Amino acid sequence: MELVCILYETGIQAVDRAIEAQHSGDVIERGRAVSKAIEVLAELQASLRHDVREEYSHTLAGLYTYMRGQLMRAHAEQSLSLLREVGRLLNTLLEGWAGAMEQVKPGNGEKCAVSPSEPAAIFSASNPYSGDSVRMNAACRTWQL
Repeated sequence: MELVCILYETGIQAVDRAIEAQHSGDVIERGRAVSKAIEVLAELQASLRHDVREEYSHTLAGLYTYMRGQLMRAHAEQSLSLLREVGRLLNTLLEGWAGAMEQVKPGNGEKCAVSPSEPAAIFSASNPYSGDSVRMNAACRTWQL
């Protein structure tokens, strides 16, 4: 779940860099920043699990596709309003994701729901679309930020 949060934050930073580059007239940097944001959205879209809560994954896939198109348009048309729109959407998604992460935060004394030696179980247990109410703590992760 934290990796998705990092992707949203990276996308927001890329859009912010594109806006700054637009203000300064740096076309090359704007292009790099837009490309980075598009790559982030492509990664988010590729990570969707269409086999779980299909209606959510299809809605998000459509939104990611829309945002990628808006970013391409924004770069081609040098449009600050389109860049800002994508930035707002990414911020809204990040806020929602942060709320979802709060929902799976463990309570006091709660143990890991899965063994840290089973990474596949960790990933499936942390899927926000699964509808499972599995709670995990940081000791369950096999990686650290």
